Amino acid sequence: MSFTLTPAAPAGTGLPATTDKQAAAALSAMAAQAVDHMKAGRNDEAIAGFNDVVAKVPTCADCYYNLGVAYTNKKDYVQAEAAYKKVVELKPDSVDAFTGLANIYNAQKKFELAAEASANASKYAGGGAAGAAGGGSAESIYNQAVILFNSQKFPEAKAQFEAATKADPNMAMAHYQLGMTALNLGDFNLAVSSLETYLKLDPDGPKAAEVKASLPALQSMVKK
Repeated sequence: MSFTLTPAAPAGTGLPATTDKQAAAALSAMAAQAVDHMKAGRNDEAIAGFNDVVAKVPTCADCYYNLGVAYTNKKDYVQAEAAYKKVVELKPDSVDAFTGLANIYNAQKKFELAAEASANASKYAGGGAAGAAGGGSAESIYNQAVILFNSQKFPEAKAQFEAATKADPNMAMAHYQLGMTALNLGDFNLAVSSLETYLKLDPDGPKAAEVKASLPALQSMVKK
């Protein structure tokens, strides 16, 4: 995430307006450097930089969000959770923070907490309490579907993956996961069509080799 800071009104950062151009420029430089560190994979340096900023400006929601991302990159889920929760404290409708929480809870197999966080992300993205009927962002719907899949709630996961593919027809992994969900439900027709779509969208993707190896056998099982 980048920052746009100006001396009079540092837009969208949670940093306070100030007439001290030198102070504003210093904060801007610190935040920008921390962003650069994170983009380069230097998470420890990024964390140090964002902590320096929030020490001076404890209302910088974007700083806490970036801290959450950096800690997540390090798999330090305790610190990541604390950072994302701080974002929610400052911005209760933050889709990004709830999505971050859903991801770290899912990584820890805390599926109930993950589902709750994902539902909040979908709600604030415009999808309603459960992200029903394809509302909300494709990413938030997809994340909720993954949580349902990992909880082995396959019918519910199928509905959410279908909603994700409708929200973003070009989201290759949503088609892949829909195919895998269909396999668990014994729906080979849907599995084949979804996996074929995945290969069309991302022929060299992370799951492409796996799909290419298994698809012929699945295609032979499809009802003509």
